[in-house]
Amino acid sequence: MKKIVILGGGFGGVEFYKTLHKKLHGVPHVTFRMVSRWNYFLFYPMLHEVATGSVERGHITQPLREIVDCCVEQFTQAEIQHINFNTREVATTAGVIRYDYLVVSLGVQPNFFGIPGVDKHCVTFKSIEDAVTVRNHIIRHVEKATREHDEAQRRALLSFVIIGGGPAGVELAGQVADLLHHEIMQLYQEIDAHEISILLVEAGDRLLRQFHPELGEQAARRLTRMGVRMVLNSQVSACTEEGVALAGGEMLKAGLRVWCAGIKSNLRGIVDDEFLSTRGLLKTKNTLQMVNHPDVFVIGDNMEIVEPAAVMVPQTAQAAGATARCAARNLCAILRNAPLEPFKFKSKGDIVPIGDWYAVAEISGFRFFGRIAWVIRRFVFLRQIWSVVNRTKILIDWFIHIVLPRDTSEL
Repeated sequence: MKKIVILGGGFGGVEFYKTLHKKLHGVPHVTFRMVSRWNYFLFYPMLHEVATGSVERGHITQPLREIVDCCVEQFTQAEIQHINFNTREVATTAGVIRYDYLVVSLGVQPNFFGIPGVDKHCVTFKSIEDAVTVRNHIIRHVEKATREHDEAQRRALLSFVIIGGGPAGVELAGQVADLLHHEIMQLYQEIDAHEISILLVEAGDRLLRQFHPELGEQAARRLTRMGVRMVLNSQVSACTEEGVALAGGEMLKAGLRVWCAGIKSNLRGIVDDEFLSTRGLLKTKNTLQMVNHPDVFVIGDNMEIVEPAAVMVPQTAQAAGATARCAARNLCAILRNAPLEPFKFKSKGDIVPIGDWYAVAEISGFRFFGRIAWVIRRFVFLRQIWSVVNRTKILIDWFIHIVLPRDTSEL
């Protein structure tokens, strides 16, 4: 009996299971086991819509036991403590798990780059809890502002700083702007629109640096029209309870500070340093097998291809899915004594929504902007959601949002 253990229930882990399960369904000598810190799969790309009340939080999550409901020896909700590749054992908070083949897909965590106060005074944006925190902070600060008579205090309460000009920061800034300038302004008439301040801080010279410059330019124009102020070429030097300090000496006072500026590996402390690259990722071959440990496959944000040559793979959900499918095919090939294939990644394109009815997109080298891009993005996301029930719920949420205002209640 061959035991396949999958560490992580995100895009990579779930896509690996679904791909390999289709190929090995009914094979008697193979069992699957998934281990995850959460018992649900989170559709992270829609987190900003949860944070601003466009979509219900439970509609972008799905219990992992519903997804891996066949040919699984066991699902275990636990924290991973240590992986011993030599003895083929994984130490978890639920006990030691042995494996014949291991799949590592543990994702990433926020990277604060050693900046003082970020971990204490900024809200990260990587989980359902983070989205709820952002939403509650916005509503709570607006409520306080209606009772605050000191002008400086009101402006601080109504100032919102988002740090990081990548897709997550740009998407969140657009949604927050729509929420504040539409639903909030309609419901809280004690507040003047000029008192609201939304700032997007980016260390580089433009937004969406990983994409074509035209996408960043169009995103900046759209956000400016929505009332968002961009602060470019500005590195954060510290965060406090009052706001965000920039390296140039400027202090941005804000009641809410959201960190979307960086990610780093989850593997340090779980894996011995000898197996990790300088970036803290597991060193792998182009077959996605770990160097010197062919029984271990590494996918998504946890791997760095170094053999036979270095290959850069973007840390995106799209790339995680592609590595998962390739790794699943290669593990199946091993079980069937077939040749393995090298991983090759070609992006299908990128779409970044910016508020309602607008997105910037690049697909097959063709760049376009506006409502068409926004609609395409929604169709693409619906296809990526595995649960038919969740698809239906999200469609209903979207339809309700077209004809009715967002939910502005505190959760």
